[in-house]
Amino acid sequence: MTKWRLMVCVLLGAALPGNSQVTGAKEESPVRLMLSEVQPGSMSSERYCMLVFTDRRFHAEKASRSGGKDQERRIYEGDLSAADWNALDGILESDGFRKLNVPPGYVPLALQNAHFFTISVKREKGFQNMEFPDDNSRKPYESQLKPLFQWWKAIRSRRMAVSEAPVDSRCTLDTSHGVFSY
Repeated sequence: MTKWRLMVCVLLGAALPGNSQVTGAKEESPVRLMLSEVQPGSMSSERYCMLVFTDRRFHAEKASRSGGKDQERRIYEGDLSAADWNALDGILESDGFRKLNVPPGYVPLALQNAHFFTISVKREKGFQNMEFPDDNSRKPYESQLKPLFQWWKAIRSRRMAVSEAPVDSRCTLDTSHGVFSY
């Protein structure tokens, strides 16, 4: 009898109007690229995050943090132009970038001149993940990373309308590992 009740509940739940399958709500496209940058300062830090989806949409966040809390957070969403998308795709699919193999590193509790970058690119079999805690950790990969950073800087410098979209959890900092920057 319990199995029968469970089956009826599941069927009723699937038929409710709030169910995205019933209402025809658009499914979110997979993430093609996730870029994150944290620029620690003496009193506050700046956090930038951008998610680029396979359908050319993007979700970007800029946050000013102090004392471990957001003082200000702005969210931007939109579509990349064909030129921006093609430029990004050319960078991500270049041999030099595709072959980047950045071994996961150890981040000490105290780090001088911290400037964190996290890059994650969707590939055929998973993700190509890279983390750089400071400028020195990026130096061996400078020539491969520079085009991506220039692209991102150009996109971020454009005037975009602030969105009312919610914060994306993929752009939330991992607060379980505190790092002291000096």
